[in-house]
Amino acid sequence: MTPPATALTDSITRQLDQLSAHLSQAGPQQAAQILQQVLDAENGVLGRLSALVDTGTHVTKHHAQSGAIPAEMWLALGRTANTLHDLALDLDEHQGVFEEIASRRALTTSSPVATQATALVARGRHR
Repeated sequence: MTPPATALTDSITRQLDQLSAHLSQAGPQQAAQILQQVLDAENGVLGRLSALVDTGTHVTKHHAQSGAIPAEMWLALGRTANTLHDLALDLDEHQGVFEEIASRRALTTSSPVATQATALVARGRHR
């Protein structure tokens, strides 16, 4: 990697660490705002990361064809790019929920409905 690309990568990594720390301390509304932007399938961090890995797939394919990079690397990046793309699309379906939570005004009443915890439901994808 060239020095400018290394510096850029280091900077992005530090900023992601800072964002993660900020998210871990965020309340529900601010967490939803952060996640809404991060998980956006086109313009968010996940979407841009997916595009970056896809670009890496094309680059490694070219280099794998010339024998400079093992073909296994190209195939692994291709699988990763496909997985990231699928995950971004799955999460994009829930952008409306993040948007609704992010735009809510702070609850001014402490009614039982407003403060009652709800059960978490985990839904997994079976492969």
